[in-house]
Amino acid sequence: MRRILDFGIIIALIAMPLLVFSENENQHAPVRIYNLEDWVSFKNCNYPTSLSVGNEYVYYGTNGGVIPFHRYGRYWHDPYTVSDYMADDFITAVLFDPTTSYIWAANEEGISYLTPSSENWENISKRRLGIPDSESIIRLGRDMTYIWLQTSDGALKSLDKYLGFYRGSADNQSDLIKWAPSRLDPLPSLHKYFINQPYRFEHDGLIYDDNFRSFPISIIFTDTNLDLYGGVWGLGPVTGDVNIKTMIVHPIGPLQNSISALTLANNKIWMGSYSDQIASDFDRAGVSGMDLKTGNWEYYETGIIPELATPNINDMAFGRNTLWIGTDQGLTIFNTQNNRWKRYSMTKGLQDEIIWSIALEDTVAWIGTRLGLNKISLPAFKIKRMYLNRDRMKLKIFKILVTQKYIWVGTDNGLYSIDKFNHNVEHYDMFGEKTDIDDPVAADFIAIASNDSISVFSRFEGLLLYEHDTGQFKVIPQVFNMANLYIYDMALDGDYLWVATNDGAYLVRLADYYTEHYTESDGLAGNLVYKIQIAGEDVWFGTNRGLTRYKWRRYAN
Repeated sequence: MRRILDFGIIIALIAMPLLVFSENENQHAPVRIYNLEDWVSFKNCNYPTSLSVGNEYVYYGTNGGVIPFHRYGRYWHDPYTVSDYMADDFITAVLFDPTTSYIWAANEEGISYLTPSSENWENISKRRLGIPDSESIIRLGRDMTYIWLQTSDGALKSLDKYLGFYRGSADNQSDLIKWAPSRLDPLPSLHKYFINQPYRFEHDGLIYDDNFRSFPISIIFTDTNLDLYGGVWGLGPVTGDVNIKTMIVHPIGPLQNSISALTLANNKIWMGSYSDQIASDFDRAGVSGMDLKTGNWEYYETGIIPELATPNINDMAFGRNTLWIGTDQGLTIFNTQNNRWKRYSMTKGLQDEIIWSIALEDTVAWIGTRLGLNKISLPAFKIKRMYLNRDRMKLKIFKILVTQKYIWVGTDNGLYSIDKFNHNVEHYDMFGEKTDIDDPVAADFIAIASNDSISVFSRFEGLLLYEHDTGQFKVIPQVFNMANLYIYDMALDGDYLWVATNDGAYLVRLADYYTEHYTESDGLAGNLVYKIQIAGEDVWFGTNRGLTRYKWRRYAN
């Protein structure tokens, strides 16, 4: 289990049930009861607001959750977010209480707390605390009996530190209250410190990067071991050493929370966003990558990399040490081995600037655009325009998927297949019936998924299945209500089909069509799920509110 709480003095009262005194307000019931580590969401966490030093961990409060950092192992654990049943994960103040080992986190909805024996966070709303919606909790503190809250209008309120009872307001601040470090604290002079590349200190107290952008320090704290912890507003959490005067900035989370493109390869997950879907207005955008072994993040920003001309990314694929990025301004290719970028547009032979789908073979890349299909021969990168009909009619290419025998192409004129060996093109209507390649078909095939034995296609009327050994199509019974449902993506693993929609994600067991519906109440960062990728025991979701990982194989047998 992802149990990373500090264990101090645990008293018997901790074992008492706390649901009576808290408010978890989920609109939809979850599929099942989960363990704390089953769902994890990654959001932009580069705006630290507060921190608190525990026995083993430092807890950073950020705009995207609580981030634990191991003080002695010097590594980051997965963040605590709404996926752990926090009411909100824009953290305005955080506090570790050593007498109970509780973690307290103030957010825009009120205050949340996690006990050592809990599998999820408990929430107390602003209404229960007598805090107006227009005010925020800006600082947390503790004494021997209570947890203390300071609000943006200067009010002081207290909670019972063991049971979460709201005790009331106080007129005066006690000298016995120990406040956790926050943005309210004065900042020490850091002009003699060295900071990791590509950053540098300037005399104005700001941190600058290689592109002359400035970032203010939001919080700094030094513990008894002379270890330094803090944050830079817009860059992320900071660790350092007072003895040798060094600081390291740690970016955490994607550049933007709305994940419209996603791909996994070589123990790394890459992602991008699209401006129309961006829920959070952060200053930086582009491609984000997370190393799945170390948890380290790296960014490639629009406006800094000339070949990455736009922040709007529709699709990604990875092969031969190369990241392929489909945007609304052409195709961008990043060779991760030699750190070289290239950009291809209509002047190089693409059918259109807007790239909707990318599929890779060993020596061929298939590119789906708003106005047709391209084939790129590798490694020469020779681009050829491909046509699926005799009259070269422009087709919207929504999805391309390569299987052992066919290249499947989902379009606004039905489904096409290209035989990989004889290059024969076939055309199918909404029911999988063959039709002439020039015939009009009133069906959009948006998403395609495949495994060794079957392929599944989504269209407006529902799902269509193709059996590889028999070459036969069959309509999958309607396993969920298609009214007002839009399918963005699908993924297959054995007999299980994952479906990404505008109403969460669905898991369908194809053997008997048993279906489970997953939403934010289960652990998704957002209910708009744009992309799905399966990686063994985990399934990854690109949502409108962040990147989510779910350990689905613990329950799917």
